[in-house]
Amino acid sequence: MNHPLIFTVPLSYEAHENAERCVESIKNPDKLKQVYLNSLAVYSVNYYLQLMGLETEIEKSYSQDPIAVQLSNIADLSLKNIGKVECCPVLPDENKFNITADVSENRLAYIAVQFTESLKQGTILGYVENPLATVEINQLQTLEDLLLYLSTLEIEAKSESKLGKWLEGIVEEGWQRVEELFTPQQLGLAFMNEVSVIRGQELDLGIQLNQVSVALVTKVTQLTNTEEKEMSEADILMQVRPISVLNLPSELMLQIKDSSGEIVLETSSREGDNWIQLAFSAEYGESFQVLVSYEDAVITKNFVI
Repeated sequence: MNHPLIFTVPLSYEAHENAERCVESIKNPDKLKQVYLNSLAVYSVNYYLQLMGLETEIEKSYSQDPIAVQLSNIADLSLKNIGKVECCPVLPDENKFNITADVSENRLAYIAVQFTESLKQGTILGYVENPLATVEINQLQTLEDLLLYLSTLEIEAKSESKLGKWLEGIVEEGWQRVEELFTPQQLGLAFMNEVSVIRGQELDLGIQLNQVSVALVTKVTQLTNTEEKEMSEADILMQVRPISVLNLPSELMLQIKDSSGEIVLETSSREGDNWIQLAFSAEYGESFQVLVSYEDAVITKNFVI
């Protein structure tokens, strides 16, 4: 009989010392226990994912903020460029755990860590992506699936388009000049700016669009020095436009996700729309995702300024 892969992490002096630091100002015994176990769960998942070659950024996690852990039941771990996972402690002999409202969204995965009675070991059991309020241990997906899932997201993130480099004249393969995709009449005045770099890329949303070709048009503008905005920022305009016809289909969606995976901007097309767009500013070094979706088809593009 095959058994699912699990992984046991030794909870060293370092792990407990860090947990002690997290709870040193907490007086309520129930809250102290919660934060202590959360800290050990984060340590365990961080240890395992790093050992498996994934890049984590524990210092950017809210679970390391003494104020945040007192205000919320939170045990997040940041993964470089792709978002956050939640590390869920499970006590010995328990066969389920709860997902609180604090962390029920904007997580790539919820990873279960079961402790021994002595708290000297934490066993990583598996994960879920979209949990209900209570998760049964026998509902968990395997660690093999977790590694494949997170590794795929990491590879996709590393293929991101570097918009800051666009301003230096370096544009990745696959992006076309907009005049190669559209006529000047189609583009209008929105893209006429001499300090901007503009590129477009045709998107394949499959047969759902009934042969309507669409493109993602990206405009990045370097900001000039003013009292309000320094050169550390750029203005971004994202548009989705039809290529072969005048109008987009209704309910085509354009979304922007920040580096933690949270949707920060979104819009969708209405009947008769010639395009949809989102405009925002971002700092140099900041990464984000653009999602274009129609019915069940979704295309994700990764960017960094």
